[in-house]
Amino acid sequence: MVALIRQVAFVMVLTLAGVGWAQNTVVEKRTVPFESVRKHIKAELFDTGFLFGDSNYHSIVAASDGKIHFTLDTHNNDYACRYYTFDPETEAMALVGELDEVLGEDTATHIPQGKIHTPLIEHDGKIWFATHTSFYRGGLPGTDSGDKIPHSGGHFMCYDLESGQFTDLARVLPSEGIITFHMDRANEILYGLTWPSGILTSYDIQKDELRCWGAVQGRGEWGHHPWEWDRICRTLAIDPEGHVYGSTMDGLIWKYDRTQIRRVTYLDGLDLTRVPLSQSTEATMKGDFHHNWRTIEWNPKTNSFWGIHFETTTLFEFVPSANYIRTVAELRPEAYRGMPRNPEISQLGFMIGPEDTIFYLVHGPAVEIQGRPDVQSGLYLLTFDIEKEKLTDHGPILSTDGRRVFFSESIAIGRDDHLYSVAWVEVLDPERRARIAEARKFGPAETERMIYEIQLIRLPKWKKFVE
Repeated sequence: MVALIRQVAFVMVLTLAGVGWAQNTVVEKRTVPFESVRKHIKAELFDTGFLFGDSNYHSIVAASDGKIHFTLDTHNNDYACRYYTFDPETEAMALVGELDEVLGEDTATHIPQGKIHTPLIEHDGKIWFATHTSFYRGGLPGTDSGDKIPHSGGHFMCYDLESGQFTDLARVLPSEGIITFHMDRANEILYGLTWPSGILTSYDIQKDELRCWGAVQGRGEWGHHPWEWDRICRTLAIDPEGHVYGSTMDGLIWKYDRTQIRRVTYLDGLDLTRVPLSQSTEATMKGDFHHNWRTIEWNPKTNSFWGIHFETTTLFEFVPSANYIRTVAELRPEAYRGMPRNPEISQLGFMIGPEDTIFYLVHGPAVEIQGRPDVQSGLYLLTFDIEKEKLTDHGPILSTDGRRVFFSESIAIGRDDHLYSVAWVEVLDPERRARIAEARKFGPAETERMIYEIQLIRLPKWKKFVE
C-alpha cells in the first residue's frame, strides 16, 4: 500500500519541520494587518436576497445539470431552510424550494426544518439530502416550543433534476434532526446520524424501508454535560464495500456492517486521540477536547479515507482494509501550525479534487483593515498534493470589492472549473447591517457576535492553485 511505503520518509519530514514549532505552544487567536498580507484570493459574491439566511454546513454540490446547488439555513424559527441553484454560465440565481412549503410544515404552527446540515449527493438524476432543526430551545423534548408544534424530526429527501420536484422519503424520530448523512450508491441505501441523540438510521431506496440501528455515541449531545456528553460526528464515511464509519469525541471509530448480526462495532486498536502532531496539558485539559474527525472522504486513488481531526485540523489517512491510520500534516495557516489545539478548530469545506489534490477552506488569523470593525477570523484556501505530500497556503480570501470573507463550511468545483462555497461575509453598508440585524432573531453560536451576510462565493479556477 502507498500509505505504508511513505510512512518512514514522512516521519523524517515532520521531525525536521517540528524544530521551528516550539514557539507555538500557546493556543491563541491571532490577527494580521492587511498591509502585511503577501497574497490573497479575490472572490466574486452572489446574493440570494434571503436576509434571514445565516449559515450553510456542507450542503453544496456541482450537479450534472451544470448548476451549483446549495442551501441557506436560518435560525429564525419563523422561516425554514431554502434550496437554491446558481447557473455559472448566466449567473442566474433561483430559489428552488422552501422546506416549510415542500414538507407542509407551516412555520406559523411548526418548529421548522431550519437546516440542511448534510452533504448534497447526486445519484440517478436526483440530489439526495436530509433535514435538521435549527431552533434548539423549542424543538427538543422537555423544552418550550411556545404555541408551535415541536420539531417533527429530520426527513430523508431528494430533488429530481429533470422534473424539479422534491420527494419526502421518510421521517426519523420526533425531535431528532439528521445532522449528517451519506449514501451507499451501489446498494442505494441512505444513512443518517441524528442530533441530539446520535442514533444511526438507514433508508433503503428500493425497499422504501426506514430502519433505526440505535445510538452509536452513548447519549450524544442529549447527555448530561460533560460526563455523558459526546459531540455527534459531523461526517459519515462509506467504503466501496458499503461499510459505514463514524467517530466519537473520545477518538473511537465505530463501524456499521450490514452483513453482520451485530451490525455496529468499534474498531479495536485505532485511536484518533493519537492523530494530533502536538499535545499540551493546558490545551488538552481545557474544556472538551473533541477527537472526532470533522470531515472525511474516500479516495479511490489511494484506496483509503482522508480526514480532518476536529480539534486540531490535522490531516490523516485511514486505510480500513488494513486497520491503519497515519498522521499526515496540519492543515492550518502557517501562523497556527504547531499549536496543540487549533484556535479556530476545523471546518467542513474539504474535498479531494482533480490531480489528487485536497482543497480545504480553513479558518485562520483575521485580517485587520484600518477603520473597519474586527472580524473573528479569516478564511484561507489550503491545498495539499497527496502524491508529493506538499501543503500550500494560498492566503486569505477577500471579495472583489474588498470585503473580508471570514467563515465557511462548504466547497465544490463547478463545471466551469471555479471553486465555489457559501460563506460568511462582512457587511460595510450601515443600512444593510441594520436590516440584517433586524432579520436575525438568533444565529449560529460560532458567529453570534458578528453582523454578516451569507453569500455564494466564486473563487478562481482550481488550476490556479495546483502546480
